[in-house]
Formats: sequence, C-alpha cells, structure tokens
Amino acid sequence: MDLYFWVFASMSVLAGLFTIAAKDALPSAMGLLTVFIALAALYLHLHAPLIAIFQVAIYAGAILILVVFVIMLLMAPGERLAAIQANVSYRGFGALLGLCLIGLVVVGIKGVSDIVSMKALPEGFGAPSMFGDLFFRDFLLHFEVVSVLLLVALIGGIYLCKKKL
Repeated sequence: MDLYFWVFASMSVLAGLFTIAAKDALPSAMGLLTVFIALAALYLHLHAPLIAIFQVAIYAGAILILVVFVIMLLMAPGERLAAIQANVSYRGFGALLGLCLIGLVVVGIKGVSDIVSMKALPEGFGAPSMFGDLFFRDFLLHFEVVSVLLLVALIGGIYLCKKKL
C-alpha cells in the first residue's frame, strides 16, 4: 500500500468521526464535505476519474449544499452567527479539510498515473466517453424514466411550496 491511500483513507475516517461527534449541525456538514472530497481523491487513486467527478459534483456540490441550506433555514437568526463564527476546536478540522483539498489539487496537477503504479488497465477505462456510450446505448430507457421521475418530483416540490405560501 502506498502513502497516498493511507493519507486520504485516514482523512476520510477522521472526518467521518468528526461528522458524527460534532455538536453543531453546520460543522458536521463541513465534516461530511471533507469525507466526500477524500473519497473523490480515493476514486482518483483507483483510476476512476468519472466517479470522482460525480462524487464532487453530485454529493459535495448538490446534496451537501441542500443540507447546508436546510440547516441554515431551520436555525434561529441568533444561532446562525454563533454557528458560522470560527471556534478553536474546529481549526484542526479546517486544517484537515485544507490538506484534503491541497492533496486533491496535487493529484489533479501531477496526474494519477504518476502516483499510482498498477497493472495496465484497458484503453479508455473510466473515461466519460466510455461511460456515456454505455449509458445512452444500453440504458437509455432507464435514463429517461429517472429523468421523468425527477421532473415529477421537482414539479411536486414546487407545487407544495407554492401551496404553503
């Protein structure tokens, strides 16, 4: 095993423990962000760049933003400022998140193939074009059904919000 794996695996475990142990919801969400980014780095380590992109874009980008939005929406106005202000106990966690992001940038700049020494993979393994060909050729019906389901859920959510206002 190499150092890269152990660094990001330990970051993921430590951030997961922080997510569970945090007393406030907002720092817990930031711990979850660190877990998502560390997992994306591990996916890059496994030569799966598309899954790493999905991990960051969908989980860290969309779902976590929704979670933080709900947390901020449900907090009382006086609690918001206290939750956002820097706390001494969270500075170490902030350093861990910073190291995780720096490591992800280093991997992106240096390239995964320089860091990992594995057996040769098939040509185009993990490439978005290979995924897209398979997805839209063999699973087009499934994709369309999920698209319609998400559209119906979006329309239902808008209808429920408008009804309450």
